Amino acid sequence: MCKEEVKLLTEHRAKSSFYKVIQIRFTATFLAIISILWLPCFAGLILAEETEPTTETDISVSTDTSISEETLPTQMITETSSQATTIEPSEVVELPDSLKPRNELLDSNPVNAPSVDGSAYLLYDATSNTMLIGNNYDTALPPASITKVMTILLALENLSLTDTITVTPEMYNTIPADYARLGIVEGEVLTVEDCLYACLLKSANDACMALAIHMGGTAEGFAAMMNERALELGCTKTNFTNPYGLSDPAHVTSCHDMALILQEALTHEEYTIISTTSSYTMPATNKYNDTRVLSNGNRFIATTTYSYEYYIGGKTGFTDLSQYTITAAASKDDQVLIGVIFAASCSEIRYANLISLFDYGFQTYTTTRIDTAEYQALKNSTIEQIQNSIESSDLSILDENLVMLEYFTTTATRATNGYSSTIDMSGIILDPSLDSQTIVLPVNRIYADGMQYL
Repeated sequence: MCKEEVKLLTEHRAKSSFYKVIQIRFTATFLAIISILWLPCFAGLILAEETEPTTETDISVSTDTSISEETLPTQMITETSSQATTIEPSEVVELPDSLKPRNELLDSNPVNAPSVDGSAYLLYDATSNTMLIGNNYDTALPPASITKVMTILLALENLSLTDTITVTPEMYNTIPADYARLGIVEGEVLTVEDCLYACLLKSANDACMALAIHMGGTAEGFAAMMNERALELGCTKTNFTNPYGLSDPAHVTSCHDMALILQEALTHEEYTIISTTSSYTMPATNKYNDTRVLSNGNRFIATTTYSYEYYIGGKTGFTDLSQYTITAAASKDDQVLIGVIFAASCSEIRYANLISLFDYGFQTYTTTRIDTAEYQALKNSTIEQIQNSIESSDLSILDENLVMLEYFTTTATRATNGYSSTIDMSGIILDPSLDSQTIVLPVNRIYADGMQYL
């Protein structure tokens, strides 16, 4: 949740005519990872060499002698670390997988959580990027028409609403007869906006193919674009083979991946505007002399039974292979939740289940904005402790920086009881054989009930 960087600089006179700099960066990271026990979090060393002379602006202690173990605090000295890796200063450092944040549920054993009809589901807090509750959420499954969320996302990213598309036979002639269509014909000129409304309100597969082939040249070329974008969003279980959700055992994604895709789509306000529109009148085209009225088939909008005041957009799907699928988002008090259900047994139950999940999420979990000022005293105390530990050595503090994530989620009950924060400095180990080190320290938020977040 926060990153605190403190650079410690050690100068010593090298045998050549310039100073050799040892730069040690301490980074503390507070992550929304829940555990009863302390978890290792970014505790590795990241090393870089710097041989330029220090400047007058550096806060440092200069000496003519080389660093030795005797000049460093005993508790911070080690022989060459097995974790140490020398890199070029410009190289981007990837932390070991064992030290990266774990991708897991905030609440693996939720109390009184609603039951869900489906083989997999996930409730995801899109404000803080936190998976709340779920089951089989990383299992690759056929998504059916919720695939269109990715196609629409790419259209919003790459096209303008007023752009026009001239229909070719490839945009409709491979779609199965029993799949929903707008009814476009060869040579018809449509706007991107018309196609987007047709995709979201009518789930028109030919309109979706029109967007896809207009962007990718072919359906296969567009599928490659979809998969590339999925990887960029952090999707790990996604393999799209077509733009609209044609039934195909190789065409799969997961609840987690669909939450990430919808989260990104919602960054475009057009997605919410179109998704929550009751009906759209499509103007006449060069091939269709009358207007076409597209009614929203999503029950969150089309019915009073499943109307949900906090709904801000989503998509449904069905094939015999996938059964009933749904992804949807709701926003309340600046908290955005995304729900995804795969393989529900009937159409209506997926709406009822999502409403229950949203209500449960808003009542059970609290997402708050992190105040950087809250951590200033802790940061200053940490700097002071490090300074006291190194004052008899050649080390000195060069600079510091505090960077924090914007939001944090925990249970509403836990949030009301208060917490304390600490920075664990036990991972500070200086290796005198290295020219520069980065040592990462965890920041712990400890709640009154003993639960600890790193």
